[in-house]
Amino acid sequence: MGQKIFPSFKRVLIYFKLFLLPSGFLFSQQDLFNVPDMKITGKDRNFVQEQVIFYSDRTQFDTTYMYGLGDNQEIGLYAGNYFLQTYSPQTGNYPTTNILYPEAYVSPNLLLIYQKKIEASESLAFSFGTKSGVSLGQTVSDSSFASFNFGMGSYELKSLGAKFYLGAYMGNNAFFGRYKQKLLPSPEPGVQLSGFMYGLSVEIIPNRLDFLCDSISGVNSLGVSVCGFSHNLSEEYSISFGYQIPNYRGSNFNPHAFLIELNGYF
Repeated sequence: MGQKIFPSFKRVLIYFKLFLLPSGFLFSQQDLFNVPDMKITGKDRNFVQEQVIFYSDRTQFDTTYMYGLGDNQEIGLYAGNYFLQTYSPQTGNYPTTNILYPEAYVSPNLLLIYQKKIEASESLAFSFGTKSGVSLGQTVSDSSFASFNFGMGSYELKSLGAKFYLGAYMGNNAFFGRYKQKLLPSPEPGVQLSGFMYGLSVEIIPNRLDFLCDSISGVNSLGVSVCGFSHNLSEEYSISFGYQIPNYRGSNFNPHAFLIELNGYF
């Protein structure tokens, strides 16, 4: 049976209700989907983002908290790669992993974040930052140091209400994942630990609705392109919806998926 590409719409709606309705409020956009938007958290303010990715067989949760230091700097915490299995392999509704080939695997991470922004002009800005901390194994001895480092540039074309992003990244296997070795060599390329990041945001309804699209190159746990929309409910809160497409030969790490982001400043 071929792999299911499109996750269940019903399950997306269930999670939407689960996260939004009981809370009474929604989490403003700081990132695109995966590429930094370079909107630094204001001094002494807090930012929270919850990203939920709906795969056909599991759901992924990534949580980010940021605190503004002033002088265009921010620090925070990131807890990512936490999964909830949403089907039983015994049902037979999904294909099993080939037991001969290596299996793509990424560990849960708990990381410290730092980002600094430099404004060259009203339209041109640069930033650099890191996410570094612990990749959590099943035991303490299995845990290791994980790191993701990046540099970004953005240019705002105000006449079109558009903003363009270009950057580069590098990190290690503890952050980007690895293949669990089995009997045969991997038919996919090895995990790439460096690459480029691209992004675009276009204002559709001023201060209300934006079109977003970003892409991270390479075969690794971040190697996807995502396009969708961000709805700003206020200056403090927004919600984003997108569809994730894996990079060429990278679907072992990131299958097709829907995702939701809840963002809030306080």
